[in-house]
Amino acid sequence: MGRNIMGKPISPPLRTDPIPNIDSKSGYDTVTGIYHSKFLPIDLPSNPFLDIVTHIFYLNRGTRKALVNASTGRSLTYEDLYGRVRAAAAGLSQIGIGHGDVVMIVAPNSIENVVAMLAVMFAGGVVTSANPVSTVSEIANQVKDSNPKLIVTIRQLVGKVVSFQLPLLLLGADQTPPTISTALPTFFFSHLLSSDPNKLPAFRFHQRDTAALFYSSGTTGLSKGVIISHRNLIAATTQMEQQGPDEVETYLSIVPTFHIYGFSQVTCATLRMGHTIVIMPQFDFEQMLVAIERYRVTILPIVPPIVNLLIKSSLASKYDLTSLKLVASGGAPLNKEVSDAFAERYPHVIFRQAYALTETCCIGTMPNMEDTQHQGSVGLLWATLKAKVVDVETGRCLPPNAKGELWLHGPSITKGYLNDQATTSTSFDAEGWLYTGDFVYFDKEGYLYVVDRIKELIKYKAFQVAPAELEAILLQHPEINDAAVIGYPDKDAGEIPMAFIVRSEKSTLSEDNIKAYIAQQVAPYKKIRRVVFIDEIPKSAIGKTLRQELVTLSTSKL
Repeated sequence: MGRNIMGKPISPPLRTDPIPNIDSKSGYDTVTGIYHSKFLPIDLPSNPFLDIVTHIFYLNRGTRKALVNASTGRSLTYEDLYGRVRAAAAGLSQIGIGHGDVVMIVAPNSIENVVAMLAVMFAGGVVTSANPVSTVSEIANQVKDSNPKLIVTIRQLVGKVVSFQLPLLLLGADQTPPTISTALPTFFFSHLLSSDPNKLPAFRFHQRDTAALFYSSGTTGLSKGVIISHRNLIAATTQMEQQGPDEVETYLSIVPTFHIYGFSQVTCATLRMGHTIVIMPQFDFEQMLVAIERYRVTILPIVPPIVNLLIKSSLASKYDLTSLKLVASGGAPLNKEVSDAFAERYPHVIFRQAYALTETCCIGTMPNMEDTQHQGSVGLLWATLKAKVVDVETGRCLPPNAKGELWLHGPSITKGYLNDQATTSTSFDAEGWLYTGDFVYFDKEGYLYVVDRIKELIKYKAFQVAPAELEAILLQHPEINDAAVIGYPDKDAGEIPMAFIVRSEKSTLSEDNIKAYIAQQVAPYKKIRRVVFIDEIPKSAIGKTLRQELVTLSTSKL
């Protein structure tokens, strides 16, 4: 990615060479119905035996800072980081972790967490990571499915994992035994770091080997283990490198590394590009502002709830955020009004959103940084991907501006779900096209717009109502801090739009106020028919609304 005169990131050049049957503006092939990227094609590493860790550390960046602890200022250079990853990998092999062995990490964001994840993969193992705030039963489901050989955690979380009767590896400098009595083999990460990296057993990786298992958020049912290969990660990081900023930037990592967004994009790709990552162990809005000011953060990857906080919070005005060049949002779509509101408050910052899935290794579309005409879009198709927009009734491929299900194909896309051939077979076709389940359209210039999840569309009589559209309107109200919309069963209409509202502290908004506010701005069939005021919208760690919890809550509220 090049630079403009202000030093802000601009997008890579678009291809200008004509291709038969393909519309140069949209990238749509009128013969096959496939959308092609408008960006110039990129070359992926051809060595079939390349692993993701070697790919990340392909350049010796020496004393450049790689990782920084936001709370303490402690840091690791690239030289130190690579040395620790190699040593820890050797130590893991000495305690019995080998090729194909699964290691589960249950820990918050930290420098040690990043080292451990990379070391597991460099030792030939498969890393899987669980949300540290998950319940024991939630973690148990992942343990049962992934069958780990070792659990990496912190001392404070031993109580959550001790019942699984698996060997433990404790992060942190403290090498005293955990307070919870256990006869399980217990190792200390600080001890592994003293291992001789030259004693790591030699074996041959293959790009098709599994590197990681990331579990979907489970918002529509039990979470599924998405198989991520070394090739998937190599493709994703190479793509991001060739279409990412070419000057050294400072990223703030608040997105959890147990999610593909935090691991693939914010960690692996950022390290591959040689940038500095400032790591926050857990999200705290004011501490995020402190870190931006203290470390002069230039790039901030976040999720929609934090975007809304930045727009509406008076706290942000108390801190110096002038170092920010780019705020990138992912996890859920935001409309043009939100983008405009952000631009009004932070005119010096480029705000863009992208589209990605766990199944695509966190790439899908990317924003054109120089474009100001397509706010609300999630950008243009990545260079390595192809797409279709498919009519959900007929299976026909659709041209620009027609709405249907998004299908994706490319080298970063998973080969399927662990121990779930049934779901795999219903999520991919015979050629490897992924059915995303997202209701979308491309415009005539190749920009993608996400309408909503197909399963979340509200069926009001003969009409389809997108919850995301109503939520975006609600969030524009100055007395609404957060909102979510679901379909509520109705014997006459089938479903009616029902809103859950989090009011601002001094708000006196009533149900009638909410209904009237929406009715003024939408067609009659989209009107909110029921309203419930709650203290907090339930969300996953990545910021996605947990609609199933709201469905359950709706039965108790009405």
